[in-house]
Amino acid sequence: MPEITNFEHNGVDVKFTKSPESLGSLGGHVVGLVGTAPDKDASIAFNTPFRIGSLSDLAKLDVAGHEAGSLYHCVYETLKKTSVTIYVVVVPEVKREDGTLDQTATMNNIIGGVEAGTDRLTGLRLLPTCAEVPTLIACPGYSHMDGLRSEMASIAQRMMALVILDAPDVATADVVNYSKSVGGAGLGYEAAYVAYPMPKIYSKAAKGDIAVAPSVLAVGAMAAKKPWESPGNQGVNATDMTRVVNYNILDRTTDGDLLNRYGISYFARTTMGGYSLIGNRSLMGEFISHVGLRYAIARKLVKAAQKAMAEQLTKSFMEQQVKGISDWGQTLVADQVVPVFECYLHPELNTLENYKNGKWYIVLNYGQYSPNETMVYTINADDSLTAKFLEGVLNG
Repeated sequence: MPEITNFEHNGVDVKFTKSPESLGSLGGHVVGLVGTAPDKDASIAFNTPFRIGSLSDLAKLDVAGHEAGSLYHCVYETLKKTSVTIYVVVVPEVKREDGTLDQTATMNNIIGGVEAGTDRLTGLRLLPTCAEVPTLIACPGYSHMDGLRSEMASIAQRMMALVILDAPDVATADVVNYSKSVGGAGLGYEAAYVAYPMPKIYSKAAKGDIAVAPSVLAVGAMAAKKPWESPGNQGVNATDMTRVVNYNILDRTTDGDLLNRYGISYFARTTMGGYSLIGNRSLMGEFISHVGLRYAIARKLVKAAQKAMAEQLTKSFMEQQVKGISDWGQTLVADQVVPVFECYLHPELNTLENYKNGKWYIVLNYGQYSPNETMVYTINADDSLTAKFLEGVLNG
């Protein structure tokens, strides 16, 4: 007889489907630093990300014990403040003929780029290639310089990372002018947290206090918090400051209040004792915690989306993706990362033409917690309460 063309199989087929994988928690910070370490161990190559998770790893940045370069103190102070993964990219220092440091030429090494002839990435360009992509980047001691500052803001924007910049070591009025000259929409400065002034810390090598870049302590303060939390009002391990910033929690006319008004965070003495970092906002005025939350959510979605690419856009697939994101969002609500979260298919943009082109739209709406920046107490002397007291006295 001829073949039965519509026969498939006389038996059982087993097909498996599974729900989307959990997206997991948003996680904490991973720090990425680019700078110099002239006494590094030979095992650390220039322009190669090196992972630091402990003080023993840190020791490889300074085998001579001189604490030289721009990276050592930042890594050390960050590890003193919090337990966090740090990636460093060490670049060569450039010296002039008289042996002094050429800051501009060294800054160019930090900026880096693409090496001619080999197409190898150098400097800042290496941060996105780290095994754990940094969520917080800094170039201590150099980020106040014009050329580097804009490069850092730009690459941080592409990485969806926060960036800590050093304010120049100038008077308060000049720092305000600096703030006015920096920024602009779409340039990445909404994720830039600027710290001022230079703090002093104890150095074993110097056997006394030394002044360091503001980011040396600001990185630890930022890394000690979740990306969606403000780093402000945290104590820092400073012995002194190169400049005094007047701070008073009740006074709107202090230099500190003026600096915050222009997106500059600063170290100052507070009633808690010692020095604290004061400031919740980015250079562009947005709460840095709101930017950190936005980036953290986006990074998680991008990472999760890779596994789903090229799947058939069936009804069940799209519904599962929306449900998976919705369920994940409710864990953020339960963990008090956000106050409310909802997810659904966009009712207008999911058109036939977009679908035929393999494009579809998922909407995520979420609320944001704001940091406690301004507390307002209303204190009223109430005669009716006094009258009740007096009545009680007279009536025994």
